[in-house]
Amino acid sequence: MMNQKVLEISNLRIGYKRVLSLQPISLSAYRKDLICLIGRNGTGKTTLLNTLSGVIKPMGGDFNICGQPVSSIPARKKSLYVSFVPSKIDAVANMTLRNLIAIGRTPYTNIFDHQQAKDQQLIEQVIAKFSLEALADRALSDVSDGEKQKAMIARSIVQQTPLILLDEPTAFLDFFAKQQLLQELKQIANTENRCILFSCHDVEMAVEVCDKIWLIDQGKLQELSKNQFNEMNYLKTDDHKK
Repeated sequence: MMNQKVLEISNLRIGYKRVLSLQPISLSAYRKDLICLIGRNGTGKTTLLNTLSGVIKPMGGDFNICGQPVSSIPARKKSLYVSFVPSKIDAVANMTLRNLIAIGRTPYTNIFDHQQAKDQQLIEQVIAKFSLEALADRALSDVSDGEKQKAMIARSIVQQTPLILLDEPTAFLDFFAKQQLLQELKQIANTENRCILFSCHDVEMAVEVCDKIWLIDQGKLQELSKNQFNEMNYLKTDDHKK
């Protein structure tokens, strides 16, 4: 049985105040996909993630999440379909890591944000998965940017959305922590039937674990297998460093 389609993009145009000089995007992604979004700075990686997450509106075209046109999903329900971790960490400084992660359960709790035992159990499981037990009750102001980043990613995991979008999730991590995180994302995509799309400048490391590569190059976004990407010798040029 084929994996269920999570994301279907049709003739999507993206941009902020004007449309980017990028060909209309038409791509699909499925459950269990771990996809690395690669491209030079300024080519539209963050703009695409912001569009798919609902932070900004499409400049043209549309996309579906789990068969639902995003334009028809009520704002209060979008957090059941997609979770997003931006590259900039923006959270209340005196909030603890545990409370930050627990925000991911808000779409499923009642109006008083009352967590049930299953919510608390999931939160603790994800805290353990990301090795944050010793830091869980510390304020965000007392931990490193890398630890905050891991907590933000953990929050997206407890949100239990079919689509997870991450903008530069390895940015604040050291080499070994980057490797560990990418392996954890691969395991989550496979075992929890999620679709994870993330941008990354650590191209060689990301390509090792990813199922697919979405490459923005020469004014278009194309999907490549790992073999196709390696045959391009992209890593042997200076383009990916710009």
